Amino acid sequence: MGFFSSILNKITGKTKVGANLAEPQDLNNDSFITEDMVADLEADLIRSDLGVKLACDFCEMISRQLKTAPIKESELPTLLQEFLLKAFVKIKNQEGLFKLKLTDSGLNIILVVGVNGVGKTTSIGKLAFKLKQDGHRVLIAAGDTFRAAAEEQIDLWAKKAGAGLLRLEEGAKSSTVVFKALEKAKNEGFDVLIIDTAGRVQTKQNLMDELTKLKQVITKNTSAEDQLETMLVLDASTGSNAVLQAEKFNEATSLNSIILTKFDGSAKGGMVFALAYEFGLPVKFIGVGEKLEDLKEFDLDEFTSKYFNN
Repeated sequence: MGFFSSILNKITGKTKVGANLAEPQDLNNDSFITEDMVADLEADLIRSDLGVKLACDFCEMISRQLKTAPIKESELPTLLQEFLLKAFVKIKNQEGLFKLKLTDSGLNIILVVGVNGVGKTTSIGKLAFKLKQDGHRVLIAAGDTFRAAAEEQIDLWAKKAGAGLLRLEEGAKSSTVVFKALEKAKNEGFDVLIIDTAGRVQTKQNLMDELTKLKQVITKNTSAEDQLETMLVLDASTGSNAVLQAEKFNEATSLNSIILTKFDGSAKGGMVFALAYEFGLPVKFIGVGEKLEDLKEFDLDEFTSKYFNN
């Protein structure tokens, strides 16, 4: 049973979602949705990583409809599917937003942020490898100057990916690393600069303020031809906490996109909708393994097809 199907079966009990959700099942003794069921649905949607706002807004819509006309249990799959797809409308209408678009006229700067342990370093290595395979000259900035062995780890991944690396002596300020990396990238003809940052707990305001200052260093030392993208790395297994992380990092750095690690395509699929609905953030890459090749471009059509039809 797929993730989407399991959500609905928890609520309706007897509702069996078929392979084609566009065609609600004909059920014997199909009963009508009650307000008590709506309350249960809201709780289950939140627990299923769809986020508080999305879950509450959907259930509020159902409650409004119940005041004007009854809703059968068998209609829930289609109603929920339509509502979830609307989360992507704004993003989908912006052509290519689910793809990483690089400028040809200047330096492409990718600032990678996230909490400790989500897989930032490995994601940077995989992304550098992917861009190298596409013919780009990639430089990695070892901006995590706080965590022990962080620079050694990023050095290893840079070598695996065949990318350049800018690292300074131990204890150097991350802002200095970034400044030097920008100089090196422009002077030596790199077209992509990927900046690693120290993992930080999103609830520590002083750490988030440092990240904001780091982004200011970048913007002050770039030209109109350069392009900056800030990517948040999220561990799909963190569930609904990913929404809180996205909120805090978005406030500090004005995020552009998401990399989801440890993503199996079904168990934690709900967060993809929540991130789109609450922040308008597209998932651009998913991490599906430990090898260099295991960073895949996110395919919205493939994802929604599997999400709704399994």
